[in-house]
Amino acid sequence: MSDTKPARLLIGGDWIDGADGGYDVVNPATEEVVGVAPEASAAQAADAARAAQEAFPAWSQTTPEQRAELLQKTADALKSNFKEILPLVVAETGCTATVGKQMQVPQAWTRFETYARLALESNVIPLPPQEMPATALAPGGLMGAIARRQPVGAVACITPYNFPIVNMAGKLGPALAMGNTVVVRPASQNPLAVIELVRMMDEAGFPPGVVNVVTGSTPATGEALVASNDIDMVSFTGSTAVGTRIGEVGGRTMKRMLLELGGKGAALVFEDADVKNAIKMIGSVWTFHSGQICTAPTRAVIRTSPTPSSGP
Repeated sequence: MSDTKPARLLIGGDWIDGADGGYDVVNPATEEVVGVAPEASAAQAADAARAAQEAFPAWSQTTPEQRAELLQKTADALKSNFKEILPLVVAETGCTATVGKQMQVPQAWTRFETYARLALESNVIPLPPQEMPATALAPGGLMGAIARRQPVGAVACITPYNFPIVNMAGKLGPALAMGNTVVVRPASQNPLAVIELVRMMDEAGFPPGVVNVVTGSTPATGEALVASNDIDMVSFTGSTAVGTRIGEVGGRTMKRMLLELGGKGAALVFEDADVKNAIKMIGSVWTFHSGQICTAPTRAVIRTSPTPSSGP
């Protein structure tokens, strides 16, 4: 392990060391050590879940304006620290500088800005009136209703390695805008930029326990979060194998699940397509970011016109 001091965890408003030390984060492009991530214990993951649960009642009662302000401050902090955090994201993911400049950090602050605006939208949605026929139990009539969106509680946000802060921003933004609290669990391979993001959120003024972060080189911390009675929902993006395990463990406590899992992406090419252009586009998407994106096609389904028969 590197001699560099490990980064720290944020649990209940306190920055603390990982109970089990730290582990090296390696640049996949150069195999050089980027830094040292904290190795949290399962007990620390449980502590983070408890902190999020305890912070939920007060945070869920904050005004939309307060939540929007803090989300916008996070976006502004990412912009202000763009030159500092970009090299870390590039090193951790092994991505090109162009991908880092255009699709990693800027997309993260754009998502926070988006949810800062959406936090101000009404959580009450009128539903169209419906005519109800008369029955033996009740007279008929014109029935109206509303759908009211409410926060779930404490949410475990578990993300993959390909776009670390972008994926995490896509989970944190809507959860916090709605009044949920969160425990951040980034991918083991590259958690350092996410820890920096959480530091910015802490400095922006999110109350203690509203945003927590735990990391680890093994599935232990993630599984502890999914199993915890203090976690009300799990938002996970990653492999089908891990998603299956999350469904199994989280299902024991009937948690809500948002699982975005792996699949077989297909490019559809119809008979009227420009074949040369189709090949070019499929190849460019397939190879982009070394194919480590959910939109990368792993197969092509091609429809061609039948060849005319030369015989009778």
